[in-house]
Order: sequence, then C-alpha cells, then structure tokens
Amino acid sequence: MTEVLPSLLPAAELAVLGHQVFCDDEMPVGWSVVRALPDDHELARMNARNEVVLRTLALVEEHDETRTEDAERAEMHRVEAKINLVLELLAELVAAQQGALPARRVRFNSRGICWEADEQLAPDTLLAVVCYAATAWPVPLKLHVRVASSEPGDAGFRTCARIEGLSAGAANWLEKLVFRRHRRAIAQSRAAR
Repeated sequence: MTEVLPSLLPAAELAVLGHQVFCDDEMPVGWSVVRALPDDHELARMNARNEVVLRTLALVEEHDETRTEDAERAEMHRVEAKINLVLELLAELVAAQQGALPARRVRFNSRGICWEADEQLAPDTLLAVVCYAATAWPVPLKLHVRVASSEPGDAGFRTCARIEGLSAGAANWLEKLVFRRHRRAIAQSRAAR
C-alpha cells in the first residue's frame, strides 16, 4: 500500500473518489455487467452481508491492545495464529474450487473504486463487482458500481466507478477499513524513511 495525496490523483480518479481518504492495495477483483441494481430486499441482504464481512475484517486486522497479563496475551496470540492458519487454508481451498481471480492494483474508498481492467468499459455501465479485501479471508465484498471512466493505462484500461446502493452501515465499515489501511500505509512509509 502506498500513500498518495488526493491533489496528485488523476482527474478521473479524483472525480470518483473525491477528496476523501482512500486506500491503494492489490487484491483479487472480478466484475460482470448487470442491467440494474437488485431489488430493495436483495440489496438490503447484500449490504448486511457486506457489513458482516467488513466487521469481521476489522476484527481480523486489529491487534490486541488490551492490558492483559503476558501469559494471557501469549495464549491469545497462539489461538489467533491457529485461526489465521485455518483461514488461509480455507481461502486456498475456496480459490482452488472457484478459480482464483487475478490480483489487481486497486484504489478505493466508500465512494468508488479504480482498477486496471483488461478491456475498456463504457461509461455509465453498471457492474456487479466482487473483491477480496483480505486474501486470507475467502469471503468477498459484493458491490454494484457504475463506470465513470475507462481510459488506456499502463496495464490495460484504468477504470473508475462510483459505488451504488451501499447502505450507510456498510459504507461506514468500508470507511473504517480504508482509514485503517491508509493509517498503516503511512506508518510503514515513515518506518521505511
């Protein structure tokens, strides 16, 4: 992950992501063209699922900062390591059965997402997107996005799309994920200096 100032973003990305905090990452992403957003019932179910995925990612990514005794902390870390191993094995099993999506450079926040697509996508095209925000967690986020731009880039077509139909709760948890990863990228960049 890298830190990029919003003022240095290309105009197409700035138009989609705005002046909000965003995250640069590499993650498996796939998409398909859809005619319309799902009905309200299905959209609510999808948002609830996305919220669960994002909450779980927060638990997986957060470190134990409580003041417990060293023996308790060591035991918690052993249990956490075992759970992480099980999740990684499960992710590999799921990926092998489903066919792994290619990892792509992605820039995203709760407003939109930009990535390198293999083909050019027409503006205003509605897409159903799946993205694995954590490779060790084999459950994808499922989003609907509307293409704002798709321009030739270094490795295909730089595509930027606005997220549609995301509930306030799911957007809030997505913002927390972005902020956590943005903060971690800044800390890593400072440590590298």
